[in-house]
Amino acid sequence: EAGYFPEAVVNFLALLGWNPGTEQEILSMEELIHLFSLEKVSKSGAKFDYEKGKWFNHKYLQEKSNKELALLFAPVLKEKNITTDETIIIKIIGLIKERSNLIADFWEQSAFFFQAPTVYDEKVVQKRWKSETPQLMSELIAVLESIPEFSAANTEEVVKTWIAQKEYNMGAVMNAFRLSVVGELKGPHMFDIIAVIGKKETIDRINNALKNIPI
Repeated sequence: EAGYFPEAVVNFLALLGWNPGTEQEILSMEELIHLFSLEKVSKSGAKFDYEKGKWFNHKYLQEKSNKELALLFAPVLKEKNITTDETIIIKIIGLIKERSNLIADFWEQSAFFFQAPTVYDEKVVQKRWKSETPQLMSELIAVLESIPEFSAANTEEVVKTWIAQKEYNMGAVMNAFRLSVVGELKGPHMFDIIAVIGKKETIDRINNALKNIPI
């Protein structure tokens, strides 16, 4: 119910009071059966470490295909009344699964892909949203509007070239950009995010930030 994969739980529990005599920790059922022996069972009490359990689940999660994980994530999206093309979900899974231990983590890691921010991290606003930021974001909108091919690689090249030519501070632009699109300073590579949500949604979010974040 907590979202742990059965094979990860078996692997974790098997190593609580036993080890194969090597540094290897990720073991299939076949390997566990082949390597197990009573002589290697520890006589001391085993420590049940929830964080280690999450680590095992994380390792097994990384081995699953993005398509398989997308199917497991689908019920969560259904509960949120979100309908999205499977290919988009698969792409999003590929961007967030490295940051996740459980399927239950996916929503927290990906909500901003599906929903534009309505609030903005106050601490980030105070630190990163300066008097010159609205002008920078307005210029960024014009740059994004001029990009015909809105792929991650292309938008990154165009935006970073613009920043360099204008001699703007990279952090000042990119932090405000992420805040506008995500609502806080988290998430995968910024240009991967906007390639998924698209040009119109990206520009709409920056415009909303300009309207709703006070100077």
